[in-house]
Amino acid sequence: MAKDDGSPPLAGQSESSEEVSSGALPERVSGEVGTEVSESLRNRRSAFFRRGFRSSPVANLPRPTGGRWTEAEADRQIRTFLIRLADGRELVHREDPVELLRENDLLLLFGPQEEAAFAELALRFPDETVTRWATLLSGGDRSEAFGPRSRAERRDEASIVRELQVGVRKRVASLLLLSVVLFGLGLAVRTLLSEQPEDRSERAIRFSRIITDSNSEGSITAVEGGPPIAVPELVAPVDQVVAVLKGDGLPDDRIRLDVPIDDLPVPPGVLAAAVFEHRGGQVALVGPEDWWAGTCVRVAVATELLRPLDVVVHEVAEGSCPDDLPGRPARVTCVGRSVLMLAIDIPQGSVELDEGGLGWAEVIRFSVETAPTQNSKWEALSVRGAISVPDSTEETAIAVPTFGGAPGDVIRVEFGDGVLADGSAGGDCTLA
Repeated sequence: MAKDDGSPPLAGQSESSEEVSSGALPERVSGEVGTEVSESLRNRRSAFFRRGFRSSPVANLPRPTGGRWTEAEADRQIRTFLIRLADGRELVHREDPVELLRENDLLLLFGPQEEAAFAELALRFPDETVTRWATLLSGGDRSEAFGPRSRAERRDEASIVRELQVGVRKRVASLLLLSVVLFGLGLAVRTLLSEQPEDRSERAIRFSRIITDSNSEGSITAVEGGPPIAVPELVAPVDQVVAVLKGDGLPDDRIRLDVPIDDLPVPPGVLAAAVFEHRGGQVALVGPEDWWAGTCVRVAVATELLRPLDVVVHEVAEGSCPDDLPGRPARVTCVGRSVLMLAIDIPQGSVELDEGGLGWAEVIRFSVETAPTQNSKWEALSVRGAISVPDSTEETAIAVPTFGGAPGDVIRVEFGDGVLADGSAGGDCTLA
């Protein structure tokens, strides 16, 4: 089927008097496999073309960055591009983007703007995908052709080919860089799987000392030590917003960075967290008064690769946390109007992982989560932060501070000036 763009017939083309009088070009009658279309699709073509002079739906797509995609990743990106190009039209969905293009006659919508946007996308295609789609956009052979191209399209074809060629040269350079990266990853995997993995103990979260109770009867006694004074290197704000809208499609396409403050469980920057030792690991979160009432707090200890070693979840009111939020119920160590301290297992030294190899506690992640309601537009919504141990030597290692006290004692958690948004340096809490 030829495009009806108002262009005069190309040299060598002929039209019968019946075709001219009817005002429509005939359907291609080739008997080649793969070129047939259904009667229902033919009936939709009278209303298929874009009306008016509004811009193309793919005109403002962001320029892709990074390395090359795999063939599967390229096909997924092309399918997303074609669905956006359809601009709300009724489609017969196919997993293969070529079949999606052919079944819905989407090549008829490719103009100069669309081809320029597709050429930007093609810079990350593998060579096989570039060749296949260059053939399709240029008209292809008769087994893949969707109709003759207009004069405007043929004028743009040369520039598109040049852009694709430049993209191929860039991909050659990217391939060399990728080979170096893969070689490095191979060495890393080999190290992880070896019988003697790299010792990362200097990067692990280490306590300054471990105090054990000498009471053999098992009753709770006081722990020796002063008040909880945080180490500045082990203090971090809760300032990273993670928001995903409800809807269909890939979650990556529904991520939003600009979220109204009223939708968030807490505003970014009003909370901070620090790590201590008091009968084991403790994570203290300090913020405005009663910030923790009605919220869902999650704390996780993980390796450098974010493999969780322990995860705890705390909620005051049932239903404050999402139903599918992983983690065991947290034990509250100390609580006050502005302070919530939760106990968590921070392994000292190496940990044998179930999947094999060793891991060290190198990152503490914490977040305030929101349980999505039926009327909420958000699928996931939280404010997060993380504490990690900086690279150090035995001489410069930073140890987690220990504090003392007995149940019922009121202690002052000190974070230091300039950590919290309101200028406060900490808060009081009662040991539980």
